Amino acid sequence: MITTAIALLAFQGARLPENPSFDYSGLPQLRTAEKVDFQTHSVTLEIGGVREGYVDVSTTTVLKNTTDATIRATLIIPRRRLGDPNSGQPTFDISATWDKKPLKLTPASDHGYSETVGKVVKYSSDLSTKVILSAGSTYALKINYQVLLGKGGYEQKQRLAGYLFDGDKTIAQLNIVYRYTNKTVFRLPEMHPNLGWQIGEKGAFVREENYWPDNQLTYLSFYPGGF
Repeated sequence: MITTAIALLAFQGARLPENPSFDYSGLPQLRTAEKVDFQTHSVTLEIGGVREGYVDVSTTTVLKNTTDATIRATLIIPRRRLGDPNSGQPTFDISATWDKKPLKLTPASDHGYSETVGKVVKYSSDLSTKVILSAGSTYALKINYQVLLGKGGYEQKQRLAGYLFDGDKTIAQLNIVYRYTNKTVFRLPEMHPNLGWQIGEKGAFVREENYWPDNQLTYLSFYPGGF
């Protein structure tokens, strides 16, 4: 029997397998003191469906300026990695549009950030840009990126994919789905943390109302097909 040691990392409700190694992004953050509503945030993680061994991620966030004044804000898009001391900062490409117009993303800091938790290093090299929200207007932010399917667990035989929810604004409606196929996943995957996931042979889905994103890393772990 294969046993997996479990390491507790500093994420709400997330207990990751040992030796995790994977890239991920997460909920975009809007740096502004003014009132902006996150009306919906929908995330789809396609595992091995477009390119074997990769995760294709697409998100749509609908935001509304509920004030009677124009808001100029900084948009932050997370770009993260969990790995070992030799992993280095994540460098995967992220594309985004704001109200159907392409955004030019630049590094949010010059050198990125890293934090060691036990034997695992958490890396951050977030991207940022400036956006404008007219008074009373609604905007759609669309984000796309592709990352390698992660590894972890005993001899890194497990496969991992994740998405981070962190921020300071309630999401009125949150939808997230992990899609996979029988050829990709051996048996059904494990979903973390426990959010009431609906898990089937083609994917795992959860919907939350008035969700508060409190540094919560969602992820699935599985053994690959043919294991």
